[in-house]
Amino acid sequence: MLILFIEENAQDYLKYRQLLDDQADKFNMDWAPNYEVALNKIENNAYDIYLVGYYETKVQQQNFLVWLYTHVNKPTILLTKHSEQVNIELMEKYLSYSLGKEQLSWEQLNRAIRYHARLLTLQKNEDKFQSIFENALAFIGIISLEGIVQEFNKTALTLFDIQKSPTTGIILWDMVWVKNSQTELKAAFAEAKKGKITHSQVALQKSNGQVVTLDLSLTRHKDVILLEGHDISGSHALEQQLAQTNLHDQLTELPNRHLFMEYLEKAIVHTQSHKNSNLAVLVISLEKFKSINATLGHDMGDWLMMEITQRLQGCLQKKELLARAREDEFLILQHDMQDFSEATTLATIIINTLEYPFSLTNYEFVISCHIGIAYYRDQNEETDLLRDADAAMYHAKSKGNSYAVFRPSMYETVISRLQMETDVLRATKEKNNNFVLFYQPTIELSTEQLVGMESMIHFQHPQHGVISQLEFMPVLEETGFIISIGEWNLRTACHQLFSWLETALFVHHVSVNLSTRHFQNKNLIKTVIESIEQNGLKPDCLELMINESLLLEHGDMALKTLKHFKDVGINITINDFGMGYASLNCLRHFPADCLKINSSIINGIISSPEDSAITVATIDMAHALGLTVIAEGVETLEQRDFLREQGCDFAQGYFYAAPMKNMEAQTWAKQYTSTDT
Repeated sequence: MLILFIEENAQDYLKYRQLLDDQADKFNMDWAPNYEVALNKIENNAYDIYLVGYYETKVQQQNFLVWLYTHVNKPTILLTKHSEQVNIELMEKYLSYSLGKEQLSWEQLNRAIRYHARLLTLQKNEDKFQSIFENALAFIGIISLEGIVQEFNKTALTLFDIQKSPTTGIILWDMVWVKNSQTELKAAFAEAKKGKITHSQVALQKSNGQVVTLDLSLTRHKDVILLEGHDISGSHALEQQLAQTNLHDQLTELPNRHLFMEYLEKAIVHTQSHKNSNLAVLVISLEKFKSINATLGHDMGDWLMMEITQRLQGCLQKKELLARAREDEFLILQHDMQDFSEATTLATIIINTLEYPFSLTNYEFVISCHIGIAYYRDQNEETDLLRDADAAMYHAKSKGNSYAVFRPSMYETVISRLQMETDVLRATKEKNNNFVLFYQPTIELSTEQLVGMESMIHFQHPQHGVISQLEFMPVLEETGFIISIGEWNLRTACHQLFSWLETALFVHHVSVNLSTRHFQNKNLIKTVIESIEQNGLKPDCLELMINESLLLEHGDMALKTLKHFKDVGINITINDFGMGYASLNCLRHFPADCLKINSSIINGIISSPEDSAITVATIDMAHALGLTVIAEGVETLEQRDFLREQGCDFAQGYFYAAPMKNMEAQTWAKQYTSTDT
């Protein structure tokens, strides 16, 4: 469950958030400290419930509530003080509730959610029936007991090349294409009215004069007759053949790659003959699914894949086709589009939908994805279109983007990526190590004193020189070589700190990044302890930096390991905070010492009210939990001053220094050889 708490008073937010955390664990909550932030979060997330700190006299809030009631159909609870009065009529009309702040409890929230869930269940059941009816390969019609047509599905309308509106309200046997089989159809219909399941083979004439034979079954359901038929004349031979072959994914029952290509071929033919029809193919590559499958077993992986499939299907319209191409890859066919922007809109919806954690018993998973989009623009074959979408997907992955639309130049990206993979894998096997560590300083803002150095792995390419970790780290992650390279990073960084301390350099600690892959290594604890002891360092001289996603993907396993590190005195920092979905409750139970705010947020603290509000809120929240805060990516004096004024503890970025090799870092750091500033 995802909750948005809109509360201007930070103390009230922390107070009631902690109250809810103590009563329940199965929810995630975002905080909006003002209405601009709230609007942005609502546009980019699908919340299940809204909590609003209510202030009767604030005009801006009243305007916001009017907008919320008009555009969002989700339970809304107004948290009031004793003196505040709310409009009862509006609350009833818009599924809203009013609670005194002192009455707020998990039980009250559940009551509101259960009420709305009943309404949603009814709507989903109706939508599910309509989807099955419309997308069935069989010819289906719903006829009243008087023989009046109520509705035909898409297969029936397509088969006889007719429009839906002219058929509704007409007597079935009076329709033109039934004239050759009126007697047989009337007889079968009369038997069906008596409650008998009847079968009949009838010859029906299409609008072009072609006669097809349908094997019809007629069944009475209360006050309607269900008409279901299959073309046995040969015009639907392809569908029958496909139904008998293995063209579906066994787990999800989605079309597989081969069946997808059949549909794509037909869609291209249709697009070529309809001038205003557009077509797009989307390739979706899931991140981290293979590692979850390998770590927790195929049963857990199968459950997760079914949940992912269900979410993806919920993003699609009736005219869009979803297929599973391989273990961690899906395909989507969009046809009959009015505008190409429909594809990018769908990609955004999918990305936002998959970002919410998947929960099962004691596990929570966050699955991200990269999407490649290719539009049909007179490509010769369906394989060309799919190839283009693949290239766009790899381009998005290489650039760290969520999705990308194909351009011919992207083939260069694919080739470059393959070459990078080859070069990196070769480097991991060669004796002469082509990997090198750079160091970037961390500065205490209150004193402007150097306190630590973060080690960063770079790749010394034989031809292209130094390459940053953003370009080659995904290769190490996917191949598993990140574990051995990470161990080298840990041992080398600890030894470098020892060397600096020997020269009386004023550096308190060194920071080393650990990936989620490291926590799958049973020797991780041993390697970390050995790196400290072999260099004669104190445990608090090492800071381990973990990604926020680790808290959700490997919660129990990571918790046990991190507590061990914490017990021996090693510092733990949660890296890139604000980019994932770690809940406040999760943070309270993890043995962290510090939060590191991502540079993409710090970059906007001067120009973006939302980024500045998020930064201030994160600092206040972290301090309330007894954590310190590092701001990553500080590049200007204005950013430094703003962070210092807001009580941020530490800063890192080009304002102070870029990442440097060990000797360059040592020379730079000599200005901090004493505590005087």
